Amino acid sequence: MFFTQLVNGQHLQLVENRGEIGLFAGQASYIGDIAPDILKYKSSFGAYYKKQYNDYAGFRLNYEQVQIGNNDLLSNNIYARRRGFSFARQFHDISLLGEFNFTRYLPGNKKYRFTPYLGFGLGYLLESGTGKKEVVITTSTLLGGSYNLPTLKSTKGYMHIPVQLGFKFNLTQRWNIFGEAMYRFVSSDELDYIADGQLIQHYSPSAPAMMYNYQGSRSGKDQFFSFKGGISYNLIKIYGEEKWKPGKRSKLSSLKEKESGTEKAGFFSRLKFKRK
Repeated sequence: MFFTQLVNGQHLQLVENRGEIGLFAGQASYIGDIAPDILKYKSSFGAYYKKQYNDYAGFRLNYEQVQIGNNDLLSNNIYARRRGFSFARQFHDISLLGEFNFTRYLPGNKKYRFTPYLGFGLGYLLESGTGKKEVVITTSTLLGGSYNLPTLKSTKGYMHIPVQLGFKFNLTQRWNIFGEAMYRFVSSDELDYIADGQLIQHYSPSAPAMMYNYQGSRSGKDQFFSFKGGISYNLIKIYGEEKWKPGKRSKLSSLKEKESGTEKAGFFSRLKFKRK
């Protein structure tokens, strides 16, 4: 009676995290042949659905609307500025990733409310514009003349391997905030319409005897990355006592009423005395 202590008890599996849905927005930047020393950021946004299999791992279906582009005139490289190419494209990015938490993550539990996570998988970039392979030549107004552009593959989509690193924090049992960065290894070198080693010739009427040759770098496949922040909603299932609904008695309350109405034998009945 005189010595008391506050005790809290919680069963970790009363709440089952079955997955989540989320929205995010951020910036994306391309790395390739045009202005290779400059990162030009463009807006991106999207959504995802994640199926959670345990406290650590799940699969995530990701959609992102991505814009990429760059301009040689922004470069500090004199060769790129003289070439003067620029481009802009827009893609639907659909990817499936396995996502793994570094620590245990339990929505609604203050001890396990944040975790860094890693994701990787396979994705597909589908162009959402016209799909025409054109190079915008900004130097033509200065040097004049025409360009002989190489023939590129006719495609509107590219496979890629996404690698993602993020951090998530649980605000309430249902809501989270997160920030993440995704790097994509693309299967093509033609995101910027310029393939490695292909020659682009420029003929100038001011110097008909001269011909300028340009080509993309030999750095390999084009790549780009995006970083974003967002909010997500947990799809959880709470196990426990059956909830009462208007117009319907719960099984538990019916059972309690039945038990309370059953006559129980008293002490004197057990001694075979007649009970009044």
